[in-house]
Amino acid sequence: MPSKIAYLAAKRSLEDRTLDRGVWSQFVAGLEDRAEDSLRIVEVGPGVGSMIARLASWESFSVPVSYRAIDLDPACIDAARTQLPAWLIEAGYTIDNRADRIVATSDDGQRFEITLETGDAFLESDEADAVIAAAVLDLVDLEPALSDLRGLLDDDGLLFAPCTFDGATKFAPSHDIDDRIERLYHHHMDEIRDQPGSSTGGRDLLRVAPEAGFDVLAAGGMDWLIRPHDEGYPHDDAIVLEHLLETIGGALEDYPTETLDPADLEGWLDVRHTQLECSELTAVVHHLDVLLETGAR
Repeated sequence: MPSKIAYLAAKRSLEDRTLDRGVWSQFVAGLEDRAEDSLRIVEVGPGVGSMIARLASWESFSVPVSYRAIDLDPACIDAARTQLPAWLIEAGYTIDNRADRIVATSDDGQRFEITLETGDAFLESDEADAVIAAAVLDLVDLEPALSDLRGLLDDDGLLFAPCTFDGATKFAPSHDIDDRIERLYHHHMDEIRDQPGSSTGGRDLLRVAPEAGFDVLAAGGMDWLIRPHDEGYPHDDAIVLEHLLETIGGALEDYPTETLDPADLEGWLDVRHTQLECSELTAVVHHLDVLLETGAR
């Protein structure tokens, strides 16, 4: 199974291709509207730094950007410290890798000051113009998490929550037990795993956000479509697909034999891994990209 770090790095390209560009454009326009002397962004659960690299590569702002990226996993932060400077150099930035931050400056004067920290961003006290929570809000107890994030934001602040899982994990070619595998996998997210969260996190977010003091500015579908081409899987999509299969397998091993025969699970995984190795497997995983704005306290 690919390591968590390898998986997080691999899915950067997939997410680049599948982000809802309409929601993204509204997020970037909202940042520009809030750009005075600087922009203050906090990212919750940044992984290996893909969103920072994406924002720096795709956009240019009229003011310096102060970017705090806070993750519970020190391995992710260590990987981001290693990987992110290379991605920023590739995007045309000059890097000053200081002890406490990364300062990235482009030829046209765009400046990012990036701090990478291990900790619980939900407990962070500094207020920001925007908070990013990518692939996070389907993994938390949503109502208290939104309350905590509301506390990080100024009035009129933005919460951008892309890649929030929302209830579909499909494979092709079809298999006799696909529906049962999907149903049990999603039920595991909702009722069995130790980690909180929901298999319908995207739609839950749209429902709960107004009660937590947010207005929904935009929402759109973000479907991971992983499929082989003539020469196999593009980019690092095969790593993402392998990680998905292993995640499903690990979750379904928690069920008792009377719910799911281990032989049935093993047979399904064997077929899917063989199809992956032969570049014959397609997967579609449904998420929502959601942009929220805080109202007055």
